[in-house]
Amino acid sequence: METPLTNHAYKQGVRRVLLVTLALNLAVVIGKFIAGFLAGSLSVISDAVHSSVDSLNNIVGLVIMKYATAEPDDEHPYGHAKFETLAAFAIAGFLFVTCYQIGVSAISRLLNPSPEPPEVSFLTIGVMVVTIVINIFVTVYEQREGKRLKSEFLIADAVHTRSDVLVSFSVLIGLGLVKIGYVWLDPIIALGIAVVIAWNGYKIFKTTVPVLVDAAPVPAEQIAELVTSVPGVHSAHDIRSRIQGGTMYVEMHLHMHPNIERDHIKAHDLTEEIERKLEEQFGRVIATIHVEPFSMLENHLVNAS
Repeated sequence: METPLTNHAYKQGVRRVLLVTLALNLAVVIGKFIAGFLAGSLSVISDAVHSSVDSLNNIVGLVIMKYATAEPDDEHPYGHAKFETLAAFAIAGFLFVTCYQIGVSAISRLLNPSPEPPEVSFLTIGVMVVTIVINIFVTVYEQREGKRLKSEFLIADAVHTRSDVLVSFSVLIGLGLVKIGYVWLDPIIALGIAVVIAWNGYKIFKTTVPVLVDAAPVPAEQIAELVTSVPGVHSAHDIRSRIQGGTMYVEMHLHMHPNIERDHIKAHDLTEEIERKLEEQFGRVIATIHVEPFSMLENHLVNAS
């Protein structure tokens, strides 16, 4: 079983990843903007705007880490990890704003074509190839470290960077077609980029909203099945769970078999075993287990019926 990272190690790990990716993302944005303006290509400039959200996300992440990794206090007894989830949610918002701006520009270009078509040079194509290679590295690095650190923010940002790779590939192909005369493809590709951005925003919303509203990450029946498989446990009820900052919090009421319910040492060992099983199955888990006398089981069954 993995040893959970300390708060300091987690904070330093995420900060290191964000600084590395920020430097690389800024290089990508500058390169794409230069190439886009030199070529007069809306698709390349749109791709640069898309990539600039990555840099903004890194900056937001560096700021938010200060609050998300703060120690629990009287006002926030469960810690501040949801600040990170909120930041990931904000990334989705940035993506939808970007999508709208690119879509409006692309439709305007389609309805009012520029008298001067994009001028695609080998420099433009070369810049796009280099930025694709950098984005592939950033995606793999950020996804790997996000999973290792159990950081929702890094994983969400990696999803966005992965979309950069796909978008840049489509832009590169489009530039080749523009170069041989299919000028109308430039705004069409920009619209395609807007759709990809919107889809990635939706995927991030889908993963962050359940955390923000404390949706149960695992069905109560699944937890009950695992708990009752532990020898000495008769049944479990009133099971609740939620996830925050890579940690799953579980609360439950437990009935032990009558022959061990008066032995406090055995009861303690039993709850320890339940916690071990939960961590083995779900990763980092903090469990609150209320052990009830077996005699209360009948009352619970009557109330539940």
